[in-house]
Amino acid sequence: MIKTLLLLFIEYFKAGIFSVGGGYATLPFLYHMAQNYDWFTTKELVNMIAISNVTPGPVGLNMATYAGFMAQGLIGSLVATFAVTIGPFILAITVIYFLNKFKNSKIIKDIFLGLRPTSCALLSCVMLQLIFEDVIKTKELVKIPQNIDFRAVILILILFLTYKYVKKQPSYVILIGAILGIILNLPILK
Repeated sequence: MIKTLLLLFIEYFKAGIFSVGGGYATLPFLYHMAQNYDWFTTKELVNMIAISNVTPGPVGLNMATYAGFMAQGLIGSLVATFAVTIGPFILAITVIYFLNKFKNSKIIKDIFLGLRPTSCALLSCVMLQLIFEDVIKTKELVKIPQNIDFRAVILILILFLTYKYVKKQPSYVILIGAILGIILNLPILK
């Protein structure tokens, strides 16, 4: 148990320190954990994302708390939550101190210029991996046509268009997604 809690702390500390770009930037780290530890599966990761979106608070923090609970119960959730927040807290204090001294530095500006696309690339990779696992359900190109979950594809398109053309309120999209998920899984539609 202690070894698992220590591993949980280390993994979430890394996620907190290196997740540049907000809560969703923890997804590559969570995906890595799902692949390398038996704390939760990639299917449960998708559920964590959904639950973290509808619960109050920062998404990355909610996901850490949920994943920690999945790994080691209440103590695991406390360890993961503490670990994911303590690193950025220390980093933020340090950065603020030095940023005031070096705010006009070309090196600092170049670092931030490189970190933004890095976050986008990591998020895109995880998104594609989750689509292949949850929507397409295969990584073999030959088997893609017969393995696509068309209900998921339709749902993604509806939610994408809803977000793009209707008020751009994530809470509405999440609520509509939950309702459509229930409707699409009614026994008469299966």
